[in-house]
Amino acid sequence: MKTTCCCGNGCERPPDTMGRMEAIIYILAGKFLSRDELETLKEEMSMTILGQMIWDDAIKEGKEKGREEGEERYSRLILIPNRENKTDQIIKSAADPEYRRML
Repeated sequence: MKTTCCCGNGCERPPDTMGRMEAIIYILAGKFLSRDELETLKEEMSMTILGQMIWDDAIKEGKEKGREEGEERYSRLILIPNRENKTDQIIKSAADPEYRRML
């Protein structure tokens, strides 16, 4: 699978190449640019295809992390009352969002 390059000329590069290029940009920017220059670079990158790709990756990662945290929470909402033989709490927490938040 190939992806469009960040140069905007329509060329294509393998996805792993894009990741490596992104990592190199961050390393070099962090070492050689001032805070003001980093802010300028940040603004310019946010207007590029690469900036959009970085944004999309961050959103995807956030959704995955949120999903994992939600799964862990629901597991605890079931397992803890079950250990204490309080199955009525399991049913109530599934049916009542306010009660679920309280737990």
